[in-house]
Amino acid sequence: MFRAKGIYFATALALTAFSPVDAAVPSCSSSDVQCLTGVTPGSTQTSVTRTVVAGIGPQRKSPSRIAVNIGKYRVNGGKFTSVAGTVANGDEVTLRVVASDSHSTAVTQMLSIEGQPNRTFRVITSADNPGSQVPPPPPPVIVPEPVPVRWSKYGKLTLPVDHDGRRGVDEIEADDLDGYSSIYWYQPSSGQLTQAGHVATTGETVFWTPVNGNGITPSSSFPRTEMREKLTVGEYRPNWKLTGTHIQKATVAITKLPTAISAKTRTFLVFGQIHSDDNVPPMKMIFQRLSSGATEIMSNYNTKRQSGFSKNSPVRVSIGLGEKFNYEIRVIDGTVTTLVNDIVLDVRDMSATWTGEEMFFKAGSYLGNNLETATGYGEVVYSNFEVVHQ
Repeated sequence: MFRAKGIYFATALALTAFSPVDAAVPSCSSSDVQCLTGVTPGSTQTSVTRTVVAGIGPQRKSPSRIAVNIGKYRVNGGKFTSVAGTVANGDEVTLRVVASDSHSTAVTQMLSIEGQPNRTFRVITSADNPGSQVPPPPPPVIVPEPVPVRWSKYGKLTLPVDHDGRRGVDEIEADDLDGYSSIYWYQPSSGQLTQAGHVATTGETVFWTPVNGNGITPSSSFPRTEMREKLTVGEYRPNWKLTGTHIQKATVAITKLPTAISAKTRTFLVFGQIHSDDNVPPMKMIFQRLSSGATEIMSNYNTKRQSGFSKNSPVRVSIGLGEKFNYEIRVIDGTVTTLVNDIVLDVRDMSATWTGEEMFFKAGSYLGNNLETATGYGEVVYSNFEVVHQ
């Protein structure tokens, strides 16, 4: 049984015989634990991780059997498997299935947990004609591929410390970046070990951020080692608006997260984001550690032009510490699409909320923890970095 905010989503072991590929015009069902629409045919899709109610006998102490009819599942951040197993009460379960190769077609994965009703994870591919009832896929990229960008041509660097005696964070302007290196930001030589033990390769850049960094701003008490985009190097303006096409994509590895002081504390960092001039980020790419110890990526959207009105992406991708992955932040005429390893996390039209506001990209290591909640540091290693505005 999946549980979220007091709502229980149950599953059962008996797998009813049915075709996992829906022949009729597909649609979501109230029995779905999650339903994804408009996905790319043949793509691999992963469900949101949910806590399950399971177990047999008094106080549910005996584990329940668990199985899926197609695809794979994972318990508590372990390996994905198609083999039936067991699950305990309070475990976290993630589902994975491959979408149909055909358009406007649903693949339905049934999850069963002994003693609970069946639940389904449904994946519906995008329509192949405008008249279909299935929502269209994310906007296509109709601009040239982004090109590699040197950091000194991208913007300024914000450091997690205040060493210059001025109030606020220390900053390195773009013109000075080609000759700059410190413990917080550097290009290691091939084979060099970073503090987290990552073996560097040619062309990588390390963003290192300790939780005890004293470089804070009026709007945030969390340390960050982060690049701030400037369309014109040396000038804060002009920035860009949601109209047009704006893409940031990169290959990156999160090699270290801070260690939580309390078992109930979440540790996470932001490695890429869209920021606005009014000091609220419309979108953040977040790498977080779950209570099980597993790590995953999600995107987070501010749905109003003020903090506190955020929604997480419906899809999250499991990525381990030190594992390289590709991400893309895509803005096309107000619609923001986030992807990790070509898996769509979310597609969200932000134009109504953010029309007229000027934006800029950020990239690096922005901690979601400080000395009040964690120890240690966060480390992010960029291997490739590309941007386009059109």
